[in-house]
Amino acid sequence: MDLKSIITIWKKELRDTLRDRRTVFSMILIPMLLMPVMIIGMFKFIQSQSAKQSQQTLKVAIAGADYAPQLADAVRGQKNFEITQVDTDPKQAVADEKIDAAIIIPEDFQAKIENEEPVQLNFISKSTNLKTSNAYLAILSTVSDFNKKLLQERFTDQHINPSVLSNVTLAQEDAATSKETGGFVLGFLIPLFIVMWAIVGGQYTAIDVSAGEKERKTLEALLLTPVKRVDIVLGKFLAVSTVAVVSIITAISSLYFSFVYAGKMGVPIEANMNTGASMPVAAGLGALNFSVEPQAVLILFVISLFLVLMFSAIILSISIFAKSFKEAQSYISPAYIIVILPVVLVNAVPGFQPTLMYFAVPAVNAILLFKELLMGTYDWAHILLTLISLAIYSAAAIFIASKIYSRESVLFND
Repeated sequence: MDLKSIITIWKKELRDTLRDRRTVFSMILIPMLLMPVMIIGMFKFIQSQSAKQSQQTLKVAIAGADYAPQLADAVRGQKNFEITQVDTDPKQAVADEKIDAAIIIPEDFQAKIENEEPVQLNFISKSTNLKTSNAYLAILSTVSDFNKKLLQERFTDQHINPSVLSNVTLAQEDAATSKETGGFVLGFLIPLFIVMWAIVGGQYTAIDVSAGEKERKTLEALLLTPVKRVDIVLGKFLAVSTVAVVSIITAISSLYFSFVYAGKMGVPIEANMNTGASMPVAAGLGALNFSVEPQAVLILFVISLFLVLMFSAIILSISIFAKSFKEAQSYISPAYIIVILPVVLVNAVPGFQPTLMYFAVPAVNAILLFKELLMGTYDWAHILLTLISLAIYSAAAIFIASKIYSRESVLFND
């Protein structure tokens, strides 16, 4: 193994990569521009849609309003409600989307109230009409207020203090620190993007230095030089890895600063805290602590480096089987899906508690470990197993790549 030859091949491939506008665009410009546009744009969109929904006028019909005048007046007083009279069946009117919702008050409403019997109101909505959820919440609040007022009147009539119903209250407190919550939010996206750019970042370079050279008929000239075959492979491999590392650093830095900027805008968000229930994180991103400890950053970088080494060798090995740039892309796409699918599933499953064996599964172990580190958890058994397993996978992938490049039938499969 000649280090000088490896460095020469590495420099040559990097120089060719930088001359290719497609690679530079996918390696630097897309990660740099995509993250702010996606994150800030998404939050801005959510913000604008929330504002629009709060101002939307909802058409609501009240059937049997004369049976409960006070309740009907309370419904009419709801903000953004347009009380609409319908000549047809209210349920059919909702189904035809002539109105957004309808509340049906039974004829015996007043009689049951006077006899202190329970009364059932019917709320008609259409699940495919997204506006009805707002109408339901508003009417539910109105009915709740009506019930409280009714109870107070009954207690007053019987000379009972209404406060007897509210001696026990429930105050909710979040035990998670702002740093843990901020790390949880980052843990949803950053690990996924690291794995994604570990593959995508060096993809064009890997294809260009293998299938691209075969297509341009320049690979034969390179193989005829005195440089050893293994040195050529390692030089190309280092070039692919370098491009992928630069892509990851660019993408994650852009993603992180996009979160920070979104926090300064006070954009509201909501996150699932792995409990299976949706829980509001804060009034805005600015309330969260997105700082990451230096040792966590170091471990993240080392793990990312091993991911890059492993995926770069795999992509390089797959690409050399192709005869053209386009053919290599069609070969890599299935491999990309095979890697990303389990990563997305593991990242999305609520309440998922991984056992130690999961930290030996390539890519999946990185996702799980990244989430722990971003939330400030340092389980050294998980860290060591992930590092050791990825180091083994990387070494095996590099070894396989070098063996593939030594086969003439693969290199010259014209």
